[in-house]
Amino acid sequence: MGEMISSLTGGEANYAIIGCGVEGRGMGWYHALQLLNGEIPRARLSDVVEPFFLGAGKDLPPGKAFAEMAAKWKAKGVQFHASVDSGSLFSGATSGTKIALIAGRTCDNPGFFRQALKAGATHILLEKPGAPSVAELEAMAAEAKAANVPVFMGFIKNISPYFTEALEVANGNPGALVTLTSRNDYAKEDLAECFERNAEGLLKNMAIHELALAATFFGMRADTIVDVDTSGCDESADGCDLMTLNDFQDFQRLDFVLTNKEGGKVRIVADRCGGDECRAIVTKDGEELLNRAMIDAPRQKVVEERMKAHPDWIGYLITQEPEYRELKERCAAAAVRGEFPEGVATIEIAIEALKLAEYLTPLLSARLG
Repeated sequence: MGEMISSLTGGEANYAIIGCGVEGRGMGWYHALQLLNGEIPRARLSDVVEPFFLGAGKDLPPGKAFAEMAAKWKAKGVQFHASVDSGSLFSGATSGTKIALIAGRTCDNPGFFRQALKAGATHILLEKPGAPSVAELEAMAAEAKAANVPVFMGFIKNISPYFTEALEVANGNPGALVTLTSRNDYAKEDLAECFERNAEGLLKNMAIHELALAATFFGMRADTIVDVDTSGCDESADGCDLMTLNDFQDFQRLDFVLTNKEGGKVRIVADRCGGDECRAIVTKDGEELLNRAMIDAPRQKVVEERMKAHPDWIGYLITQEPEYRELKERCAAAAVRGEFPEGVATIEIAIEALKLAEYLTPLLSARLG
């Protein structure tokens, strides 16, 4: 497939991965790997930007491993850069469609975003949550609009069948409650590192997907919520205690129901140490209408095989492989056509999700701390 795509003239998108990270752990690295392997039709990996492991961290063991990987990828035509503003980003692009896929740390992404605009990106695919604050993300949206650069957001659950099926069932049963569950497989002894690496907090990081769904499909806005029910936390053996680890304060787990002014409701459950699963449950009048996991039985067999082949990879890179692939494929195809990809979240939705996170974080911290 890679050879076929490379032979296309003017009909492919060039992706630059900004904020690659290390093998088996970095979201950027995994996006790059799928592109390198030719898994994304009408797209190619043209560039990788990795400031830390090509800079201050180059002599660390992960930096040396990164250099070995880079040498192999360079042989396949990928250009590597220590900074976005190196002056050579997209210099090997094969068409005018240049997508900067920004997947660095949340605190670094606004800077990468602005540098990508200056470096000639025609489109930006921005990993969630996009920025540390609403104000920052609003400024980024305004700058992209002024530059006439479309911004696609890296939310994947809105295009996953488990959620679209749940939404269809809920829409056909007015008054039904949808529960959106997200679980990661961190060990409790690894939470300190998790809290530090995702210092923006659970609501702005892990649960931002569910908040984006709440904003998009359930009418939840920070200024329309009238109730936040946390009784689900009381029923959990782990509870939802606010924790402080190595000076970083956050939650391992949260469970709450949002209600808006119109009476609409949605329940969100997020647990960093609850296994590796995304699930949507639809109930009405005590009856369960749907209970659908992202990973169904046929897909579970593939996941198990992949995990056995790559035991050192962080679990969600494998469990959510099809959605990561679909996201890049939709964005590439739409960018080449000069359209906005169907089903992909806008930066305006990301702003609303961040507003929800900024509303809920102090409220839940005060209540559960």
